Amino acid sequence: MPTKDSEVSIRVVSDIKGLLQIEHQWNALVNNSSKNPFLLSEFAKQFIECNTKGWTPMILVISDNHTILGVAPLVKRKSLLGYRVKFFHPPWCSEFIFEKQHMSTCIKVTLSFLFNTLKCKFASFSLPRSSPNLPLLIEQCKLEEIHLKTAPEMDHRIIPITSTWTEFEALQTRKFRREIQRVERNLSKLGPWKTMRVGGNEESDMTDKILNVEKKSWKETWRSQRGETDWVLMLVLSAAQRLAKIEPNFEWSTWFLTLKGKPISYILVIEYGEVAYLVKTSYDERYREYYPGIIIQNAAIKELFVNGQDKNIDFLSDLPYLETWTDKCLPQVKVQLTKGLVPTIIQFMFENTFVKKILSILFWLRNPRTPFKKAPEFKPL
Repeated sequence: MPTKDSEVSIRVVSDIKGLLQIEHQWNALVNNSSKNPFLLSEFAKQFIECNTKGWTPMILVISDNHTILGVAPLVKRKSLLGYRVKFFHPPWCSEFIFEKQHMSTCIKVTLSFLFNTLKCKFASFSLPRSSPNLPLLIEQCKLEEIHLKTAPEMDHRIIPITSTWTEFEALQTRKFRREIQRVERNLSKLGPWKTMRVGGNEESDMTDKILNVEKKSWKETWRSQRGETDWVLMLVLSAAQRLAKIEPNFEWSTWFLTLKGKPISYILVIEYGEVAYLVKTSYDERYREYYPGIIIQNAAIKELFVNGQDKNIDFLSDLPYLETWTDKCLPQVKVQLTKGLVPTIIQFMFENTFVKKILSILFWLRNPRTPFKKAPEFKPL
């Protein structure tokens, strides 16, 4: 804890220029506290540049004299009732970046700034349920009389690497092993195929290969219908290329499944802090019945086991098909904070199932051409 003579302060960084001034300390905090590669400054720069319209970057830097104790990478947006605040990272990789021994102080200062200085009315933070910041956040909210509600967020399927690949494969169901063999035989009928791993900065045309697969995937149609772009993929590629050159513990690779020499699926993997993160996978929709996504994921998992560099594999999501490999999960939670009677009531109304149904009907009546159905809770990367 800071001493009595110390002076804990907070300042706001709202652009990349300000971030660059604390970049070294920022990355040191990540290495010491979270081991989450997506919190490294290079990803933060990309998230700021790709900032969602209407949200303004607001990075809170908490210091004791001239020593940085923690960073809260946030964005804010003005509403009729006041500011809304959230992490600028997507829910699957967001977290506070606080020194372990100063977490309580950082939480206290952050909440005081948000709800007393900024007069924030709504805040939303997605965190791992195992985050050491979560119980401190709950405790401080009680002291500050801030209404706190939690809701489930999409969990992360994980595979602890505690055995050889042969031992792990033997634990899978016989049905799964036979299914893998069957799809591989079927793929062979189309022509020669192989899987290959390419290091992040080994091939200059690797990004082009990835994008060519994406253009032929079902996700491209999904995004086109909504007028969206795959900004997360481009963000990850840009940040990873830079980090691989400056961060000794950061590695990234792409596995490709090629048929007759042409890529038909890929999986992008980041390795950091003895964890392999399966960031993105996609495949050519024309070969859907041959399960090219399953084949390339299984090949990557096998090689990660064989290499023995990592202790865990993190899928960064909890999609049903991932049960193919593991039933273990890292739970995630969404923490919603409100202060004041009116914001709390409004938050309750929008979370109430009956109210949400009424709002959906009203929206549909105003836009009758829009299909009347519940929006998906998860968007593919």
